[in-house]
Amino acid sequence: TSFLFIMCFCNVDSMLFFPSASAENYVTFALTLPDLPELSVCLWLRVEASHVGTLLSYATDDNDNQLVLYGRNSSASSTSFSASSSSSHPSYSSSPFGRFWHYSDHRLTSSGSNFRKGWEIPGGGSVVLGQEQDSVGGGFDASEGFAGQVAGFRVWNRVLSPPEVEGVADGRGVPRGVVIINRTVSCSGTLYGVKTGIGATGQCLSSH
Repeated sequence: TSFLFIMCFCNVDSMLFFPSASAENYVTFALTLPDLPELSVCLWLRVEASHVGTLLSYATDDNDNQLVLYGRNSSASSTSFSASSSSSHPSYSSSPFGRFWHYSDHRLTSSGSNFRKGWEIPGGGSVVLGQEQDSVGGGFDASEGFAGQVAGFRVWNRVLSPPEVEGVADGRGVPRGVVIINRTVSCSGTLYGVKTGIGATGQCLSSH
């Protein structure tokens, strides 16, 4: 698995607002993921508290932690990042080659290799925004919940190239290969959906 993480400027036209970290506040999807030897995930987020919590979790019958993305100051994380401002646009990507990169404001700030090399994400599981799953589609814990705003969530079935990541971050179109998007969501608890024109500094993570 490989990752690319980029701080960037992005434009989104809608967002979800999680007012507090709660076991009841989360988002599920009508669609699931296919088998993914490669993966890219992008989302814009804004947080105002030191606790960010779980941004994204993907669980299957075999493993309830197939993919978990935590924000800073959350409990034991398999993949973590620390945003340098209260707004961020992470785009995460992985592939069998185990490489990763971290960009901030279009600058490469770190890179590496051998991150879960050869790993493939199995399809058919449960995708949740805002909570970690301790069972497929459930087992939520308020202490692991997300609080903040999320927009522009997408998953691709391939690794995005650096120009594509930059284009997504700048709001210049959507590359091919999207397999899940935030328009196919089902909300639970107290969440607010907002239509707006937002320009925000953020982070983008991708890998191959």
